[in-house]
Amino acid sequence: MRGLDYKWIEALDAIVEQKSFDKAAEHLYISQSAVSQRVKQLEKWLAQPVLVREQPPRPTAVGKKLLGLYRRVRLLEQELVPELAADLGDKPLSVSLATNADSLATWLLPSLFPLLESKRVELDLIVDDEAEP
Repeated sequence: MRGLDYKWIEALDAIVEQKSFDKAAEHLYISQSAVSQRVKQLEKWLAQPVLVREQPPRPTAVGKKLLGLYRRVRLLEQELVPELAADLGDKPLSVSLATNADSLATWLLPSLFPLLESKRVELDLIVDDEAEP
């Protein structure tokens, strides 16, 4: 049996917070259909509704309990993630990036400069020559 998927509850939370499926989809950067499917999967897993589909949508009693759990988990993550990041010390984030030589010679590094200046990022550049077959 598959366990509880927090993406399902994230969709429920976004619907309640944004007061619509469409705005929830925009907020989560996914389609409205994907938001709807996540809620349906959650309801199927629980075998009961988690959302009253009115305007605006509102959580059922079970939905409220799940939202409480989800919001507590998010608070715990907000406490834990900086602590984990601090454990990494001064080690930069390593990012591999493939590019062509023309982009590297012209616009790529200037466009990345603000990120590289503000964060500790180590670039592993892979340069491919477009001229070769």
